[in-house]
Amino acid sequence: MFRLSTKCIPTLLFIVLVALPGCDRGIQDASNDGSVLPDQEISNFKLTQTSDGRVMWTLSAALGLVFEEADRVETTSPHIDFFDEDGELRSTLTARTGLLRRRTSDMEVLGKVVVRSVDGTVLETERLLWSELKGRIETDRAVRVTKDGDVMTGIGAEADPDLKNLRILSDFKAYVRSATGELEEEQ
Repeated sequence: MFRLSTKCIPTLLFIVLVALPGCDRGIQDASNDGSVLPDQEISNFKLTQTSDGRVMWTLSAALGLVFEEADRVETTSPHIDFFDEDGELRSTLTARTGLLRRRTSDMEVLGKVVVRSVDGTVLETERLLWSELKGRIETDRAVRVTKDGDVMTGIGAEADPDLKNLRILSDFKAYVRSATGELEEEQ
């Protein structure tokens, strides 16, 4: 028969407590079978898209995870600068995470997405798509657009990167500033 000394109990307890998290991790890893590791992990990721030698946009991110086989780059804290034909900044986009399709240069960004144009227009949403072929940003989520203190809201939007040609797709509402500075719904 095995007897355990009371002097050994604290040591045994310490070993059990240290070992348990390791066991738990193994169970989680096993249940996540088939997970794919990135081919490259790049800190301070930066990518520049050009056309005929002209910079179209630049993507910077805190981290870029490159998955060659899946044709994607996952980014954290993406920051995208869009440029016009003369190389002048059109707008800046920020979000929590992003996904870039390498072959098409299409992007999807998620989480606290904000687009700020150089004229001061601001578009806010939770999910936004960039179509390289169309040269447009699109969303099917709730949007809020602020310009010169006035606000437009709705569901879904399409726009060029500088937000000059902006269309809200449904549930459009406009709020304008009164003489006292209050936002009032436009009727």
